[in-house]
Amino acid sequence: MNRSAIFPLSLGLLLLGLLLIKLCILGFIGPSPAFDAPMYIDFADKILNGGLAFSPLNFARARFLPELFRLAGYPLILAAAKLAVPSAWAGATVIFQSLLTLLTLWLIFRVLERAFHSAAAALVVVALYGFSTSLLLDNSILSDSVYSSLFNIVLFVLLGHLVGCWRLNLGAVVGLGFLWGYSTWTRDSGMVFTVLPMLLLAVMGVQQSGAWTRRMAPLVAFSVVVAAMVFAYALLNLHRTGEMFFSITGAANWLRPLFDMQRYGYAHPFGGSDLISTLARETMTDYDFGAQMKLIDLLFDRCACTPTQLQSMVFAQYVSGIIHHPVAYVGVIYRNFNFMGLATDVADPLTTFNQFVQLGTTIGKRVIPGPSIRNIMALRAHFSLSDLLLMIAATVSATIAGLVFALFLFGIPVLVFKAWRRRQPDAALAVAGFCWFSFMLVSFAFSLVHYEARHALPVFPAAQAGIVFAVMQLRQGKFGVRWPARV
Repeated sequence: MNRSAIFPLSLGLLLLGLLLIKLCILGFIGPSPAFDAPMYIDFADKILNGGLAFSPLNFARARFLPELFRLAGYPLILAAAKLAVPSAWAGATVIFQSLLTLLTLWLIFRVLERAFHSAAAALVVVALYGFSTSLLLDNSILSDSVYSSLFNIVLFVLLGHLVGCWRLNLGAVVGLGFLWGYSTWTRDSGMVFTVLPMLLLAVMGVQQSGAWTRRMAPLVAFSVVVAAMVFAYALLNLHRTGEMFFSITGAANWLRPLFDMQRYGYAHPFGGSDLISTLARETMTDYDFGAQMKLIDLLFDRCACTPTQLQSMVFAQYVSGIIHHPVAYVGVIYRNFNFMGLATDVADPLTTFNQFVQLGTTIGKRVIPGPSIRNIMALRAHFSLSDLLLMIAATVSATIAGLVFALFLFGIPVLVFKAWRRRQPDAALAVAGFCWFSFMLVSFAFSLVHYEARHALPVFPAAQAGIVFAVMQLRQGKFGVRWPARV
């Protein structure tokens, strides 16, 4: 069997293995517990209850009703599962999410195999993403898995066109616009990241020949479809509340940087005479997310305002906090953009395993001790050879993850700059550069407010592709060091 036949077989075996692992996880522990799951489920039940979720309501008293605070994209999927498999809808949802992830992995392999001219490199990226946090989120009743899959399906289908895997016609681009528009119905921040597919579509137009209007037609069509879906959802909210808006999820998040400033001692942003500052001083003894939600609830009582008015109020407070405490805000951004946290999330399998056990099972804690002071002191007090070996393994794994992530983070821009100076376009480097830009855009955007590993799931493949490409370039001597072997 030749080399080109081995790797598609390996991909098939890897995907089959992943599917079996996902089914075993579902069979043994069921859907993983998730804090936000009840809100999505309640929303889905109201959809099935005669469309109650889409009926007019008293907006002044709405507060954070699930059907307003959450978008309808994921609850619609749950409602469909409840209709199709009433007795096992949760399991059916997990299977659907898992299959969508496997489709995404297949696309990633096809595109990166062509772009990097290496089936082995593409297979490594597929393995890294398949065994990343996606393993946990595929098994959870949360919107993250579906959003991540839709995000990557659109981007990698467009990348596949650019590297020659297939050719997209206008109808296919319209379909991608629908998928991206629907992804914004699962996570409102997706509107900000629409710049990513639009950038790829602009490159497609530049590469084509013919009249300018024909070349830009895919970009225009995609943008119109996405805008129409966002506008349609805003009209739904107008029907339900009497106000036109797309999302109010920001009301629960805009104060997070200010809480972090206070929590970590960077600044005291609640020293003013405004309502939010006064209420925070009067009532807050802690500054975690739960405390913030209590403050929001108290604000509703004190201001007697609608959710959109409250969202405007907390956003204004967020802006004011940035203006008055810029250094502290930079500290919050730096803390959110946690280098080692990101490195281990995308490239450390032991961290992934720990997260799954802690967040996805009833064990509820990490089982592989890391190299923390607390764990070292515990090991000193009660020595265990197995714990020592696990700690060494965790240290080695995290160190390797940090090194390859640093190579990606700093090496890709260096390679792009060198190629630009030489005026030597490189398709593989262009794909890696786009992956770097995608990862940085999403990571930095969330770092401005609040960052969790699940927020970055859509750009895990981008970081992992960039890491593998950077390692390939290192082995080929592109960084001034030449290794004897090549991928």
